[in-house]
Amino acid sequence: MRNQLFIAVAILLFQADLFAQPATKQVSSPSVSDFAPELGFLSSDWMEGREAGSKGGFMAADYIASMMQLFELHPFGDKANNKTGYFQNFEILRHKTGISSLAFINRTINTQIAQVLAQGVDYEVKGGTQSLEAETAVVFAGYGITTEDKGYDDYKSVDVKRKIVLVLKGFPGHADTTSVAWKKLNKSLGEDGATFETKLLTARKNGAIAMIQVDADGKFEPVQRTHSNQLLLNSTMNSVKNPDGEDYEDYDHVLPNDTANDMIQGFRLGSLATQQLISGTALNLTEFEKKTARTAVPSSMILKDKLVQFSVKVKTESLLVRNVLGMIPGKDTTKNIIIGGHYDHLGTHNGQIFNGSDDNASGVSGVLALVKVWRESGVKPACNLIFASWTAEEKGLLGSQYFVQTMKINPKNIKLYINMDMISRSVIEDTARRQLSIGTRTLDENLRELARKTNTSINPPFVLDLWDVTGHSGSDYASFTARNIPVMTYNTGLHNDYHTPRDISATADLVKMGDVLKLVNESLQEVLENIK
Repeated sequence: MRNQLFIAVAILLFQADLFAQPATKQVSSPSVSDFAPELGFLSSDWMEGREAGSKGGFMAADYIASMMQLFELHPFGDKANNKTGYFQNFEILRHKTGISSLAFINRTINTQIAQVLAQGVDYEVKGGTQSLEAETAVVFAGYGITTEDKGYDDYKSVDVKRKIVLVLKGFPGHADTTSVAWKKLNKSLGEDGATFETKLLTARKNGAIAMIQVDADGKFEPVQRTHSNQLLLNSTMNSVKNPDGEDYEDYDHVLPNDTANDMIQGFRLGSLATQQLISGTALNLTEFEKKTARTAVPSSMILKDKLVQFSVKVKTESLLVRNVLGMIPGKDTTKNIIIGGHYDHLGTHNGQIFNGSDDNASGVSGVLALVKVWRESGVKPACNLIFASWTAEEKGLLGSQYFVQTMKINPKNIKLYINMDMISRSVIEDTARRQLSIGTRTLDENLRELARKTNTSINPPFVLDLWDVTGHSGSDYASFTARNIPVMTYNTGLHNDYHTPRDISATADLVKMGDVLKLVNESLQEVLENIK
């Protein structure tokens, strides 16, 4: 009897200890049925391409908020105590170039000859947020690039203050992968470090009032526009001319009072206008490219006896846009992990809908799928999980920028930002459809190791491209790295349907997307287990 009583007490004590310290409950990863319907609906024609500030964009925001409410997320928008308070509303400014003029003035001892160019035929205007009229000297600033970590600076030996800079498209060695410059600078620059916008910001930082970009190969010609200033489609009616994304919009967008994103005027010259500008100077673009690729040494110069006269009128309008935000409160409500993706896309052009299934209905439907499995699991995470659907990523990461600029959370209390942008396709070279890029900061080797570890649970595992986001700004992760917040950003590749009307849900690889979400979910749980 005494032994039986001892055993019963022991069992009760064991059960009490078991309930006092429950084992970690795993949250199952999303299945195809958890994200495929959302992917299809968000990228349907009903959403009209989900452009920020448009009817389709607001419809998409309403749908995402309704799903957050269905899964009983805590609202994390402007009215956090309101059942419908998932929206974070704010304004962005859009700038549109109206009438412009551009002329080259060639000076000699006794004469001054002006060559007047035609907008949309000889040149394009892009980037400026302020109207401006000026006449100034021209300084050739190589590729218009400054890389502090690699010691290359096109502006080091020239004064461009109150002048217009002439720069080449690309970066040193971009056309020769065997060159000294490519090996030295490619990883530092890549695509993001040599964009038109980046060069505009660098030129402004050095005091220039405007920038002209030219192509050394002479292949670029300005995009022709109709009388309504809409982009002309090519003869196949499948994509906009210059489908690299630079020429989709007539507008440039910024946050109000964000002078850091104010742009100087930028011009892109066609081949004939390029020759007119450099004619009679010592500048040979082809030879410059070859020399710089060979030596990785800049050689900027002032173009003697050359002036540029220009004027640009800019129209500014305000747009209402909104992020959609919800939260699962954690055991430690002082710490946070944010899981996000942008829901906006390019809208419609000339009657064609840019559905944006992969970019980025895939990322936001992945966010909603993670919401679903976490809520259905009943697991209370170790810290707050904030689920975010960003707007205006296509306008310059403005939704995520607004969030980090206005958030009341101390950046030190955000332990990780997980970004999903284009996770349902593969590049054409990836015939096995198993490539996956995961970007992290230089110092976060622990996150790269985490990616390798969780990848072993995928069958077959992904071929991982673990890359360094430092200096890059290709998606919303950049808004968080700017505040010194660790990130893991997931992407399956820049395919041929990127930014075309062909990016539709029928082309999605749902199996691959499911595996990506499994990797994200397992990495998330691993981070939560180590929250301190």
